Amino acid sequence: MLLTLSIALADDATLAACCRAGGASSCPTTLAVRTEKSSLDAIGLGYELAGAWQLSCSGKGKWDGTYLADVDNDPGFGQVLTAVTPLAMHCFAQACSLPEGACIGDPDSNGNFSVIDCESSLPIDHGGLARPAGGNTAAKTVVVIDGKPLVAATIVGTPPPAVTAPPAATYAPAPGYPAPSYAAPVATTTPVATPAPAASPPAIALDLPPDPPDPCAPAPDAVRAESRKRVGTGDEYRITGRVDEALRDYKAALTMDKCNGYAWMSLAMLGNEQGRTDLAIRALRNTTRLLPSHPGAFLMLGKAYESFGQRSLAADAYRKASELAPSNAEAIEGYMRTRGG
Repeated sequence: MLLTLSIALADDATLAACCRAGGASSCPTTLAVRTEKSSLDAIGLGYELAGAWQLSCSGKGKWDGTYLADVDNDPGFGQVLTAVTPLAMHCFAQACSLPEGACIGDPDSNGNFSVIDCESSLPIDHGGLARPAGGNTAAKTVVVIDGKPLVAATIVGTPPPAVTAPPAATYAPAPGYPAPSYAAPVATTTPVATPAPAASPPAIALDLPPDPPDPCAPAPDAVRAESRKRVGTGDEYRITGRVDEALRDYKAALTMDKCNGYAWMSLAMLGNEQGRTDLAIRALRNTTRLLPSHPGAFLMLGKAYESFGQRSLAADAYRKASELAPSNAEAIEGYMRTRGG
């Protein structure tokens, strides 16, 4: 599966785009949350709950005293009353803002979610829900990997937008991008030569080979040996900055032997060097599947997830790396830094 990218703001549009990419048919844009101000009355075999905090995707909310809901149990403080699927809640938690210091907790045994205090993991109270929106308000990039949406504030290395009309004579190129090749105005004096701005990093086309099957049947020995050679020449090209040629050899290696985990690892290194963390994550997921005993692959995956803001996934990868290499201080420190994230 190729990576699918879309860019939007942390609003209802982002939420909808994220959930569509993840396969959810619909997602909530507002969550009803029980607080200590909600009242609960027994009616028959169930309860009627009145009053709830309405938490929007922007992180802001308000008390709704007219809210009514029939429930079959006594919801705890902070419990989300809106019916949501795990994927829908995952999308809301990633693409939306929450009140400062608030997080979405793991579901309980009945599948109910709660809004909790990030530090204490205790259910959040009415005052906590009334806090201003936290820092999850920047432009979001939704990256779907294996059908699961990941959201980050930015992805570096993307090319600048195309210019559709000539700028005025006073046009100044954006930092890091070369000036457009428009005809220069007629000069009355000899212009002073100025150095051209540095070129932006080349973008890597997301046309990687298909993911290897699971389980993966290795190629014959002679073909595998040739595949390893192509990874070696690709590494030489990558080290010297010849990106296109490195990518060509890595893809050739995987065409020969689709189970070559080292080719996927080199692709991940190439992605990291070009600022394409999204590409590196996909390559490293294949690497760790094909080389399950390679601690370095899991360490790289942990770093990639952490730089992308996926602290929980990063902790899992760091933990696996530390299990495979108990003396690796970098893996242990990474796990201690990201656990509970």
